[in-house]
Amino acid sequence: MKKKSIIYFFVIALVIGFASVTANLIINNTLNIGFNNAFLDNVIFINTKTDGKASISLDGKTISYEAKELTSINEGNTLTFWIKNENTQYDVEAIISCSIDNASENIKDLVSISVEPKSFTLASNEVKSGEVRIEMTSVVTESIDGNFTCELIATPVEREETGVITDTCVNALNGADPVINGELIPVELDDNGIVTYSDKGESWYNYCERKWANAVILVDSPSKIYNVGDTIQESDIESYFVWIPRYRYKLFHTNQADGVTDKLSESNAQEIEIKFEGKETPVSVGTQDGEWLTHPAFTNFDVNGIWVGKFETGYKGATTASAAAVNSSDPTKIQVKPNVYSWRGSTVGNFFKAMYNYNRGLDSHMMKNTEWGAVAYLSHSKYGINTEVRINNNSNYLTGYAANAKDAGSSTTTNQSYNTETGYLASTTGNITGIYDMSGGSWEYVAGYRDGKVGSSGLTLIEIRDTYSRYIDVYANDSSKTTYSKRILGDATGEMGPFHGREPQYYNNWYNDYSHFAEASYPWFARGGSHDHTSNAGQFYFSRDTGGSYSYVSARLVLLG
Repeated sequence: MKKKSIIYFFVIALVIGFASVTANLIINNTLNIGFNNAFLDNVIFINTKTDGKASISLDGKTISYEAKELTSINEGNTLTFWIKNENTQYDVEAIISCSIDNASENIKDLVSISVEPKSFTLASNEVKSGEVRIEMTSVVTESIDGNFTCELIATPVEREETGVITDTCVNALNGADPVINGELIPVELDDNGIVTYSDKGESWYNYCERKWANAVILVDSPSKIYNVGDTIQESDIESYFVWIPRYRYKLFHTNQADGVTDKLSESNAQEIEIKFEGKETPVSVGTQDGEWLTHPAFTNFDVNGIWVGKFETGYKGATTASAAAVNSSDPTKIQVKPNVYSWRGSTVGNFFKAMYNYNRGLDSHMMKNTEWGAVAYLSHSKYGINTEVRINNNSNYLTGYAANAKDAGSSTTTNQSYNTETGYLASTTGNITGIYDMSGGSWEYVAGYRDGKVGSSGLTLIEIRDTYSRYIDVYANDSSKTTYSKRILGDATGEMGPFHGREPQYYNNWYNDYSHFAEASYPWFARGGSHDHTSNAGQFYFSRDTGGSYSYVSARLVLLG
């Protein structure tokens, strides 16, 4: 009886070097594409697609690849890869050729290997795709394997001018582009705050120029129907949102121990390395310093990004600070706007349920602790302000304000609104396109709690575990005020260490922000600090509270992309 024709393809190793470098291509479990020259360190893989299985290594240099079995003539397996040149000084010219090598004689007559394109140029910041295809060309009578060799000759070409990321930087999101669904309308904001209905063209956003994508939701019955290019009246806007694209980041402080030291060590503040990626990109799962981790704010929901409330949540109709302190779960009272009174005074449960029910079509919810971390980390990268944002010291709890001076005390007058040069300093981008009120204003409850303790939140453990589990970060049930090792990587808590201070106050060593972890009596996280916290407020501030209603605590709205 004739045996079934099967060819097993296992590892393919393709090494990309500087100038003429030859590497082995072995069919056996993985496709390794690596770089061995410093000039090409910033040439990386950003995505793959294959008939079999493939994943990209943490450093972007290697594709792990498992081809499918080939069982009939002309059946093949194709690996498509996307490669990016992140160098600013060099373009890259490359030639690739593949051939059968070091294999049994018969395999050379049974299979073919091809690559497209055989040559290409990658300009600075350019992305291109290629394909490696293995095909069965003749019938085989038993399972076989073999080795292949690919030679890639890569030559860096120095640019006359340093590469500048301009309109092509839209591609830097690598598939994590803003998603406009439901009632969301893409908009552009002039420096003075005038809002224009955008056509979603290249001018809408450019993260390499720190211009983040903005969108709005209009009130139920706007005064007019708007079209692309129209100026949208502020009175017709209910809520502003800012797009946080999905990204992976290089881990930088994973080994934080519990406890504190007596005094501040040298600041660890640093630019956080970030690379955007679409949800089709294999997830990075690093755990140690120097490895890459796809931020959990995106993997939890498997989304390309999140829409974050541009300002602290306001309370519709409130004309004074006290009128905006209402313990309510009414979603119709939600607004996210500048120069309105921040909604405070609700329990975590009421904030959570109001925001959950604000717009189920857009999967609205109260910001999670990890989602706060995602914004904070992006703010401290080359795509954001890359320093601590200015405190909102407005003692009337008005949204979108910035103190006239760094670390200024609480006041109703020593601050400026979001659409001024001073106001921009309170934005995560240092300009009007970013997110405000992440330092000062009011504290912000986030959906993150110590397992088993609901405090005064009004939520029950059954609700959290059976209905809302996707929308709340859960921390260890033995956490206490200084158990910083209990952090979730990406939440901007334990990674901000080491920590210092003496009871009752502890601080991180980035910007000396308050740093208190959730504990049994205070199981819910609060972020950002209050208008009177001067130098101890900031986007890396974290503390804990009961989850009860307080006149100084607000919350923030998030939509899924």
